[in-house]
This record gives sequence, structure tokens and C-alpha cells, in this order.
Amino acid sequence: MLDTVILQLNYKDYCIQKYDYFGTTKEQVADSKAPFKKWVNNPTAKDKKDGIYKPRLTLIKRGIRFILKIEFSAPKLIFNNNIDELDDNDFELVIDTLRKRLYSMGVIAFSAQLEKAEVISFHPSKNIPLTNGYTANLAIKELNKIDCSKRFDFDEKNYRNNGEVLQFYTRAHSFVIYDKLKDVVKPQKRAIDKDQTKQQLSLFDFIKNNEPRLELLRMEMRLSTKQKMNDILDKVSYPKNPTFRDIFNQELCKKIVNYYWDTFFADNRFLFSIENNPQTIIQLIFLRYPKVKTSQAMKLVGLYLLCKDEAGMRGFRQIIESRRLKKIDWQVLKRDLSLFNDDIFTASTWGFINDIKNELSSFKPLKIEKTEKAL
Repeated sequence: MLDTVILQLNYKDYCIQKYDYFGTTKEQVADSKAPFKKWVNNPTAKDKKDGIYKPRLTLIKRGIRFILKIEFSAPKLIFNNNIDELDDNDFELVIDTLRKRLYSMGVIAFSAQLEKAEVISFHPSKNIPLTNGYTANLAIKELNKIDCSKRFDFDEKNYRNNGEVLQFYTRAHSFVIYDKLKDVVKPQKRAIDKDQTKQQLSLFDFIKNNEPRLELLRMEMRLSTKQKMNDILDKVSYPKNPTFRDIFNQELCKKIVNYYWDTFFADNRFLFSIENNPQTIIQLIFLRYPKVKTSQAMKLVGLYLLCKDEAGMRGFRQIIESRRLKKIDWQVLKRDLSLFNDDIFTASTWGFINDIKNELSSFKPLKIEKTEKAL
């Protein structure tokens, strides 16, 4: 449901008792003449060794204002991992745990202030178990075939780590799809989740020993700026400038995750068809479009297969545009490719597509069945 959250408290909504945890003193903060300055209070090496998950705190002086930024993973706060997922009923527990962890870091903030804290960023997410032997690696490889180079305002696309990560990114927001279980054991510099906990590694060992065939495809929508966050909230018909209580909402997270999925993958669903036989494809074309000319049908078969090649639509597009002809050429091809959006061409799709659709529809929180003894 919800993973990383960044909250912001104004000066009257918190009290710092131990400024030395921020590497400073109350007097130094009060006497600072800089128009902008910040002091950090992060989890210690001992905290991590002891398996105590704590938020990252930043005290910020901006002009005459002093604000406290609180960044944390909500599921890690409760479960010490973000494989298990929260639901709406966990909100009070999250608030109470956050309040206690802040106190242990030298900061007093009451539950009421935390509930109505300003949200400046949050990451809706979903862990998707794959069935019938499908792997996250295969799913990512096939999902990478979409044409997204002109979609949204994304300016960077990463398909890396041997097909274990697919990322569409800008500073404002990003959509990340990755192999969750393989990411858990990667070195910090290579991992998508760079804040692994001791318990999360133990959970991976438990899964490896008890559910060795489990495959988890993880989707994260990282709304990195408040402007983009408000833009997405508006698109899914939710109020802007939310509080923490507002975003701790399973239905809201479900709508955002589905919005990103539909925006990227609703078109060109034929890319996920398991049908690759040219003669079967041309028969389907004649069946759906009985008046089409034979030459045009043959062209469509070629387009179909070129787009489903390993490099996908993006690779095909790069080849077309490298010829430096008019850009309208690709738009004409896209118009032709839209003919494949009919259900007749997507009747047989990869099974992992159904897994994704089912999980995004139900949005049931994932819980790994385990015992303390096993861990």
C-alpha cells in the first residue's frame, strides 16, 4: 500500500530535547545567521545492528522558519521490512510507533501533530506474487518492450541489473518495477531499496528456505516533489496538500498505482500476447479486418513482430528515427499499431499480466506467513 513517506512539521508542532543528536546545540541553532541551514539526525550503526528501524530526521532553517523533516518507510516501522504490507487499520500503530521512535531520537511530537503533519512526498507501492512459474525477471523483460519515450515527462529510462529493474524517472516522480527478492540481497549501491533492515534479510532467508519458488514483482510510484504529488492526487480525484492521515489510505494508493499502470501499459497490450506465429497473426488480422488488403495485412504482421522483438517498441522506434526522416513516420506506424488494440490480439497473454491485474484490482496487502521461531 504505502511505503516511504516524508512528513514536515512546523516549529510549534515538535520539540527537540537533544540537539546533540543533530550534531549541534540549541544555542547554535538559534544564533545561526545563515538564510538556509540544516542539521541531520539519522539512525546510528548501533540502531541498525540492534535491528531497530528509525526515521531520518532533518532540522531545516529556511529564513526565519524552522521545520522538521521526517522520512521513513511505514511498513519497516511496523514489520521491519517492506515485503509485508500495511492496511488502513495499521494507522494508529504507525503513529504510536513513530512517536516513540522520535522520542528515542530526542524529539517530542504528539500523535495529533503527526496525524495532521504536512506530506511533501510519499511512495504508493505494491508487491505482486507471480504464479504458475513466472519469474519477475521474465515479467520485467516483457514489460520493457513498451514505447514510453514520449510519455509523461520522463527523461530517463533504465533497464539494468540483468533485467531485474525497469525504471522511468525524473526528479519529480518515478515509476519503478523490480525483482523484490533479488533486490534484498544486493549491495546497497546496486539495490533499489537502499535501506535494508536486519529483519528484512532474515525474512529473505525464511522465504528462501520455506517458499523457494516465490517470485515478487514490486511496483513503486515515487512522488518526489509536492507539486507532482498534488498533480497526481488531482488526477485520481483526491484533494491536494494532504496530511499523513489523508494518504494512509488503501483506496488512494490503489488508484495511484493503477493510474501509473494504465498510463504506461494500457495501450499496445498485444506486446504481452504469447502469439508469435506470423501465419496465425495474419489470420487474426483477416478475421478482425476482413476488408484489409493483403499487402497491408502483411505489413501489419511485420510491425507486430518487430515490436515484439527483444528490444521492443522502443528499440524499433530508435531504428526508425535514426533514419532522420520526418517524425510523422513513427506517428503513422503508431496509427497502424493501434489496430492491434482489439481484444482478438490479446486473448492469450503472458500469465504474469493476469497476476498483475488481479493484484492491482484486489489490492490485498501481502503478508508472509512466518513465526518468530523461524526467523
